[in-house]
Amino acid sequence: MSETFESSASQKVKSKKRGKLLTYWLVSMLLGNIVIALYYLLWNSAAITVSPNTPSWIFYIYGIIGLANATFTIFLLRWKKWAFFAYCGSATVVAVLNLLVATGTPVATSSLAGPAILYLILRSRWSLLE
Repeated sequence: MSETFESSASQKVKSKKRGKLLTYWLVSMLLGNIVIALYYLLWNSAAITVSPNTPSWIFYIYGIIGLANATFTIFLLRWKKWAFFAYCGSATVVAVLNLLVATGTPVATSSLAGPAILYLILRSRWSLLE
């Protein structure tokens, strides 16, 4: 019985076609968020030098959000719908933080471009998400 369940589950995963564009975008998101997390968590002195008026604690929050986004991206690669909404939520938090540290409206709203692009790429495969 367990063999039947495993084979049907593996066939279900195999029947889902991610496509090159979605795969490229998700891998880019994963790598980019890992780099962002490392930058803000390990080399935040460089960020502080670039933005001396920004409180240093905010860079740690950006780093943690980068790690969270990398995790959400892994779950998106596994077809989890909740990960898309979590990623949108984290982008909203980043937009609000950018407004709080006075980076300007264009910078704050640009953090919402990632979820918008992901949605545009993902919408034709939305029914494949679990």
